[in-house]
Amino acid sequence: MKINNWDIAEADARQWNVTPGFHEMKNDSEWTRGSPVPVMIRNEIGFKPLAVRVLIKADGGRQAILARASEILSHLVEPVDLELDGFPHKYHAVLTGHKHEETAMQHFHALTLEFDCYEYGEEVVSEFSGQTEIVVDNPGNILTPVIVEVTPQIGMAFVVLTGLCRDTVTGADLPVRIGDAETGKAVTIDGETGLVTQEGELKESVEFWGIPALLPGENKITVDSNRMDIRVRFRPRYM
Repeated sequence: MKINNWDIAEADARQWNVTPGFHEMKNDSEWTRGSPVPVMIRNEIGFKPLAVRVLIKADGGRQAILARASEILSHLVEPVDLELDGFPHKYHAVLTGHKHEETAMQHFHALTLEFDCYEYGEEVVSEFSGQTEIVVDNPGNILTPVIVEVTPQIGMAFVVLTGLCRDTVTGADLPVRIGDAETGKAVTIDGETGLVTQEGELKESVEFWGIPALLPGENKITVDSNRMDIRVRFRPRYM
């Protein structure tokens, strides 16, 4: 098991077992009294629970064990990326609870770590040039934030893209409008952070509603000019 690329083996510990969960789902649908039909709306996804139990080597006495557990917990103060042994995906997680206990296993003590997280796969990168319509396949099975880099081959007053943002209630497409597009200067629309930048600086002349994201499966993205280089990056997410 690794925490932000730090291997817990450095604290004489090893992953023992994992209890994965699925994202919570919240819903505000209601059936108003007197109405012949209910108001049904889509679920909102919350955190995925995850519990990981690690074994800590007991050599050196109680103080040594406590020091090793303390070392592991010190790496979990901030949100982290977890790599779990035997699991193909990673987890971006925040520690919500922990418990240390002795076990019946000789020479080992157990530390149980509880997280709220989301699960993601390896980053997918696709590049396109001179196309007004592109198709990007998202292998994940839930809505996945996307990072789109648009580099104009010529200067333009504005560029419009579709297929990146949508109304959370109706699902209708909401266009992204990039103003003052300058030749060779990449504009990055980051669905992970919500920031829009041009060559590292915040760019204000961009209009969009909602978080740029990809649906599971094929996504069609259009741009109203064939004089654009487009780079799409995302880490597919899983329920």
